[in-house]
Amino acid sequence: MDVTTKLIQAEERIAAFDFRRVIESPLTNLAAATALALGALLEVVSSYQSEIAVLTAALLATAPQAIRRSQPWAAVILTFLGAVGLLLAGSNRFPLAVYASGVLSFYTILRRLGRGAAWVLTAGVGTLLAVGLVSVYGSQWYDRAGVLVIALLGVVVATALLADVRRSRTEIKEVRADNLETLRRQAAMAERARIAREMHDIVAHSVSMIAVQAETAPYTLKGLDDRVKREFAEIATSARTTLTEMRRLLGVLRADVTAAPETAPQPGLARLPELVERHDGEVDLDVVGEEVAVPHAVDVSAYRIVQEALTNARIHAPGARVSIELTYRPALLVLRITDNGPGPSGDTANGHGLVGMRERALALGGWFTAGPGPAGGFLIHAGLPLE
Repeated sequence: MDVTTKLIQAEERIAAFDFRRVIESPLTNLAAATALALGALLEVVSSYQSEIAVLTAALLATAPQAIRRSQPWAAVILTFLGAVGLLLAGSNRFPLAVYASGVLSFYTILRRLGRGAAWVLTAGVGTLLAVGLVSVYGSQWYDRAGVLVIALLGVVVATALLADVRRSRTEIKEVRADNLETLRRQAAMAERARIAREMHDIVAHSVSMIAVQAETAPYTLKGLDDRVKREFAEIATSARTTLTEMRRLLGVLRADVTAAPETAPQPGLARLPELVERHDGEVDLDVVGEEVAVPHAVDVSAYRIVQEALTNARIHAPGARVSIELTYRPALLVLRITDNGPGPSGDTANGHGLVGMRERALALGGWFTAGPGPAGGFLIHAGLPLE
């Protein structure tokens, strides 16, 4: 194994290292409980308190830290009982390890509670500490316990504040995670919408041309025998079936999509003459006003709207004459596409093609209408802002 590979593996191990996981591991809790218990026992022995009751109480007040994360309430209750045991055994002082054990148990409980309940518990614990210490030391509480009471209350409040900060950080992380998940879902939905739109604009357009050409071939090509006509009919049937299956697929891709950013394919208005030439039928293309450079998104959207309009005319009004009018205004490009076919039908009112055209226009801040033309046929009218 070369040096570079070793360095890469070391970097990966460092990146995968989670310090919080180490801190919160059962082994770490066990080590902390062992250290606190040994510290408490050593401090008790050094104070010439070697009675079994005192040693047992000191151990009971510190050892439960081994289970403070898995069983926090059990740990805090055992720690409290150990502290009470030290008082009842006549211990003249509490080991610092016992105080640390109590603070850790208290902090763990605060992390598990809500913000309001945590502060209520803090107030209750502070009151109990003050009353308990004053009761233990009696009339001498001011001389012997005053500073201790203030110090313990400060520790309690500081612990509560630390738990509140950690809780706030956790809430912020959760909100960020939710926002990130929302953004991921929106990105996935946008990608689904883009795929659906591009499939419909490109593939459906080509397949519909195959279907129409196969259907019209027996009428435009003279002298075909029956076998060739049957093959053309099979081609047309296969193309129609493909279009149907594609519409079902597009329905799945577009399901639950409420909004999607526009992702522009390459063709633009400069390729409209080529698009018109490929259309089976008569098409009039008129440009009104002075042609100006348009934004790329407008250029692409205008091309796709015209392309979809021609596809719809080929499918729903075969043989109809189509009129395309592009009007350049100071801040607006207006598309007006009409045909002299039979007009709108039920299957075109809510088709994917019209939905895609409307989405393209509205995404640019424009407008879009589709419906029966003033003199019959079908009319598509759209306005795309140039600014």
